[in-house]
Amino acid sequence: MQGFLFLLMAVIFSSGVALSMKAANSRAVDLWQFLAVNYVVCTVSLLAWGAWQTLGDNSIFIWCLGIFTGIMYVLSLWLFNKAISAEGLALSTTLMRLSAAIPTLGSLVFFSETIGFFQAMGVGLAFLCLPLAGRTPLHLGKAGKNAWKGIIWGLLLFGVYGVTDFTFKIQAELEPMADPKAFMATIFGTALVLTLPRLMGGTRLTRPCVTLGMILGITNVLATYFWIQALSRLPGAVAYPTLGLGVIAVTTLVSLIFWKEQLRPANYVFLAMACAAVFLINLNLG
Repeated sequence: MQGFLFLLMAVIFSSGVALSMKAANSRAVDLWQFLAVNYVVCTVSLLAWGAWQTLGDNSIFIWCLGIFTGIMYVLSLWLFNKAISAEGLALSTTLMRLSAAIPTLGSLVFFSETIGFFQAMGVGLAFLCLPLAGRTPLHLGKAGKNAWKGIIWGLLLFGVYGVTDFTFKIQAELEPMADPKAFMATIFGTALVLTLPRLMGGTRLTRPCVTLGMILGITNVLATYFWIQALSRLPGAVAYPTLGLGVIAVTTLVSLIFWKEQLRPANYVFLAMACAAVFLINLNLG
């Protein structure tokens, strides 16, 4: 029962990360200052959690992997912001969760893992439904130019977030004894270094930027904490698809009801196929 409670909290706070990004996008706050405030909160929270005690134990490989992942975190959130502007929250969040197909393929190619029939179906379905993710139908030629401009941000987000997610698989396979708090502190610390110059650049911080940045940072840390707790108590076959499907459901409902986002019929087909793909990709985990 406790594991499911932690999983529920992970869904809520992971959805909070996406909703915070949407709120900042709709308020047109300075993205880099907003991200910097978020990473200040994340880094300080991790150090207070005790990450500083084991930072010195990080191997050169973990430092390099953490720095790379930190760069990819910033790039992912920048692309997420672009995708929200172009495609809306519901479709962008779904594309992020759908990118689980990439680490699955990466595990197959680089770590010689085998995937079951249902996982293979999920990966195929993930790529098959991508053309339906655009707010407007895709056409060749000048008539479809704006539609391609819109969906390209979502497709880039799909690729970059999938690669970012795969770095945790690399860490688990090659440095399984690395302290997760120290690894996360390296990631968030790198992201902070990249965004801090904008925060210190003399541009006046606005109240919405600080407030939303702090909310994003708090939801980031809590989502990670509750996810770690859920994984330690529940099988992956339950936890992974529940998190993915839960976040898609929450963000889609909120975006449709609160922000009045409009989806065309093909987008609903995309959402249904994406949910099925996320479930199938994680079906054999455990």
